[in-house]
Amino acid sequence: MKRLFIIGLATIAVLQAGCSMTRGTFEPSTHFAYPNSNVQPLGHVSGIVKEGSFIIPPELTKEKALKLISDTLAQKPGADMVVNYRLDTTYTVYPFYSLPLYIVQEIKLEGTAVKMQVGEQEIAPKATESPQKPKDQPVKRKSK
Repeated sequence: MKRLFIIGLATIAVLQAGCSMTRGTFEPSTHFAYPNSNVQPLGHVSGIVKEGSFIIPPELTKEKALKLISDTLAQKPGADMVVNYRLDTTYTVYPFYSLPLYIVQEIKLEGTAVKMQVGEQEIAPKATESPQKPKDQPVKRKSK
């Protein structure tokens, strides 16, 4: 009985041992910001999506990514997008006799939630305005 208990504990210990790998990226924004928009920061936000599967690692689908972004934006009312965000993906592998038996994928999004309003900012000079030349300088002409 004692031997069976020790074998059971050893099996549980082996199944609990795992290896984690993390990879991340830093991006400027989750959505397109209009060139003349006014962006107001609302504060720091973060969100996590976690999923596990046997043998084959889970993949990040478009639906999961959109859900992660919308859940993260829901933390700050009125937020339109996340700027200066970091996206970290961590895989934790729980082996069984050196075979990856169970794999957990954790995706974490951290950044600043902002509210975007399309503004009336002038991006370039108006077409009716022309740059003025100083009147003192003569105009140079090409000679043939």
